[in-house]
Amino acid sequence: MSWAAVSLALLAATQPVVRPFMRPVPPARSETPAWFNLRLPGPETDPVQGPLESPDTRLPARPAQFAPGPMDPALRGEAIHRDVATIVGFSHESRAAGDYLWGRVTGRPAYDETVAWASEALRRAGLADARLEPFRAAGVNLPVSGEIRLVGTEAMGAGSQDIVLKSAMVGGDGPVDGVVTAPLVYVGQGLDADLAGRDLKGKIAVVVATPDPSLYAAVPSNRLAAVMAAGAVGAIEILAQPGNLKSFDRDRHGCGRDLCFTVGGEDGFFLQTVLGEAAKAGKAITATLSATSETLDRDVSNAVATLPGKTDRTVIVVAHADGWFGGADDNASGLAVMVALARHFAAGPRLDRTLVFVASAGHHSAGANGVRAFRAHHDGDYVAKADLIVNIEHPAQSAMMRTYVERQDDNFGSAMTLASGDLPKQIAVNNRAPFLIDLWRQGIACFGLEGQRIVDQALPGDLNGFSDLKSTPQTQMIASGGVYHTTGDDLYSTPPEALERAARFHAYLIAAAANADGALLRGADVPARNSCPPTP
Repeated sequence: MSWAAVSLALLAATQPVVRPFMRPVPPARSETPAWFNLRLPGPETDPVQGPLESPDTRLPARPAQFAPGPMDPALRGEAIHRDVATIVGFSHESRAAGDYLWGRVTGRPAYDETVAWASEALRRAGLADARLEPFRAAGVNLPVSGEIRLVGTEAMGAGSQDIVLKSAMVGGDGPVDGVVTAPLVYVGQGLDADLAGRDLKGKIAVVVATPDPSLYAAVPSNRLAAVMAAGAVGAIEILAQPGNLKSFDRDRHGCGRDLCFTVGGEDGFFLQTVLGEAAKAGKAITATLSATSETLDRDVSNAVATLPGKTDRTVIVVAHADGWFGGADDNASGLAVMVALARHFAAGPRLDRTLVFVASAGHHSAGANGVRAFRAHHDGDYVAKADLIVNIEHPAQSAMMRTYVERQDDNFGSAMTLASGDLPKQIAVNNRAPFLIDLWRQGIACFGLEGQRIVDQALPGDLNGFSDLKSTPQTQMIASGGVYHTTGDDLYSTPPEALERAARFHAYLIAAAANADGALLRGADVPARNSCPPTP
C-alpha cells in the first residue's frame, strides 16, 4: 500500500462516525406546491399528554424512599397527586370555557374556585380559623385574544392559503390591543450583531430564543425591546421548545403594549424554514398580528389559616394558588404539598411556634400580588412575629430530556421524554444560616431532593413580596424547567414520587425550624448532622 493510501486510511479512521440519529433531518415536505411544498405546522400540543412522543415511559420515576419506618399517609405521593389533579382541573375548566389565556388566572373564576378549595381543605384539615381574606386587584391586564396569520399568496406556491399558527400567544404587560399587517424579517437572536445593518422599520421581526432551562432563563433574554426600538411594528419570538406549546411570561417575552408574540417549537421551525425558502425564491412573506385585552378591577382573595403552637412566634408557610395554563408544577404542586403539610401537622404533636399557612393569590398578574396583600393584613401580627418564612413553589416537576435516537414527527428535533429524577431546584436561604443550610443538605442526602450545589440568598417567585424583610429568615427551593409557563405544565409532569419527596422533606424542615432555638434560625453556628432523620 502506498503512503498516500495509508494516509487516507488513517484520516478516515479518525473521522467521527455519523450515525443515522446524528444526521440532520430535512424539513418534511407535502405533496402540494403550496407554501414551497413544505408540510404545514400542526395543532397546538395537547396539554394533557404534553410534548412527549408517547405516554409510555417504560421505566419508573425514582421512588421516594430513603428510610424504614411508618409514614404519615397524608404525605404519600398518591394522595397529594389527587389534590394536584383537582387543582389542575380548575385550570381545565377555564380552558373549556374558551379562555385565551386559560388557567387559574387571578381575577378569573378558576382562581376563585381554587382559593375557595384551598380554604376549605385547610378547614377540613383541622385549622378552624381557615378563611378567605379579600383584597382589591386593580389594573390587572390580561390578553383575551391573539393571532398570527401568515398571508397566503400564489407567490408562495399555487394553492397557498392563510396559515394561523396554533401556538401563538401575545405577551407583554398590556393592555395589548391592535392589528398590524407587515412583511416578516428574520433577525436571528435579535442581538446587536443580528440587527446591525438591517432595516426593520415597518416590518415584523422574527427572533429565536432557547429556553435554557426555561422561559425565565431563555438565551438570549429580553431582546424584543431592542427589536422594537430598531423600528419593528411587531415581533414573533420563536421558543426552541419541544412540541408546539403555548407560552406566556408577560414582558419577559413581550414588549409592553406592543404586538409581540411567542410561538412554540413546531410553529417556529416551520416559520424559520419557510422564510428561508422565500428568501431563496426572492419573495417576501407577510403576516397579520392581532390582539385584544381586558383590564380587571375587582376583589380577589388569599386563603389563610393557623395552627397554634406553644408560643405566638410564627413560621409562615406560603404557596401561591394561581397559575397560567394547567400550572401543575407552577403551582398546583406547591399548593397541594402545603395542604398535605397542614393535615400532617394538625394530626401531630403541638410545635413550639404557630404555623401560618397562606394560599397566596400569587405574583403572575401585575396589580394582584397575594403576598403583599397578606402583609397589608398581617405585618403587625403574623409577619412581625415570624422567625421563618418558607415558600413552597414548583417543588415537584419531573426532569425531562430529549432522546438520543427517536425523532418527533413534527419537523422539530428529537422526542422529549420524562426522566427518572426530578427537575433540579434553585435553593436559597436569605441569611445563609448554617442550621437552615444543613437542613437542605439533609434534603439532598436523605430525601433525594435534586438541587443546585450552591445556596443562593436571592429568593425569586412569591418571596419577592417579603424581600425587604432582610432580618426575617426566609428559604425555599424553586424550579422552572422546559415547560414552565407553558401549556405543557400539566398533570403528567408532576409524578407522585416527586410530590412525596417534597412533602416529606418540608415536613422535616418545618418541624425542625418550628422547634429550633431562634438564634439558629438567625444564623448561629451549628455542627452538621451526620445521620438521616426518622421518616416523617
